[in-house]
Amino acid sequence: MPSDYFQFKQFIVHHTYSTMKVGTDAVLLGSLITIPSEGKILEVGTGTGIISLMLAQRSSAEITAIDIHQASVWEARANFKASPWSNRLKALMISYQLYAAQGNPVRYDLIISNPPFFENDLKSSDKKRNLARHNDHLSYRDFLLASRYFINEQGKLAVILPVAEAENFIREAEQWQFYLERKIEIKPKPKKEANRLILSFGNQAPKTLKTEALTIRNNDDSYSEAYKKLTADFYVSLK
Repeated sequence: MPSDYFQFKQFIVHHTYSTMKVGTDAVLLGSLITIPSEGKILEVGTGTGIISLMLAQRSSAEITAIDIHQASVWEARANFKASPWSNRLKALMISYQLYAAQGNPVRYDLIISNPPFFENDLKSSDKKRNLARHNDHLSYRDFLLASRYFINEQGKLAVILPVAEAENFIREAEQWQFYLERKIEIKPKPKKEANRLILSFGNQAPKTLKTEALTIRNNDDSYSEAYKKLTADFYVSLK
């Protein structure tokens, strides 16, 4: 039976009531993305709060996490309160669209999200899973529109998406003057094609696009040395 919590080296994530359990996508995004050492970070669709907790461990930034799912926000708040960085973390129950429409004067150095990514796709019978994985409540357009409002002049926007959805997102992002600066291809195994892309955008078109790749597991299903090194500050152990 799966555990209702996940133990990291410096914090615990309870994930009983959130829309999604602790997963590899969140850990990858929280580990790989370049973040400001201080300043302000906004996480959109926080779920359990795992990404915000990882960023709090990696920086001195003030982090705001938002979600529309009440139980997820309650669980994120509890996870934040139990962490060593509770004074720099807060979780709000609000849609991204409404958060922007309220005229909030805060501008962020980093906006980060493991967003719902399926558009016009078949849904499961699990309503919580649908909320986390389908973008009925937050389209790419709405996400980018709100992000354009909240991003500061030197700010960055970062997401993780399946490859096909990522290509659509990149095209949509350009319409809102978000320009791809860094792309990380995530491969499940050496002989497999990439199934995820981590994307980082800025406000100005870069001279060159920085591209990287990471393979999670070896062919024998053991974790790759690159993945173990990447997550060494977070996972208690990996085999």
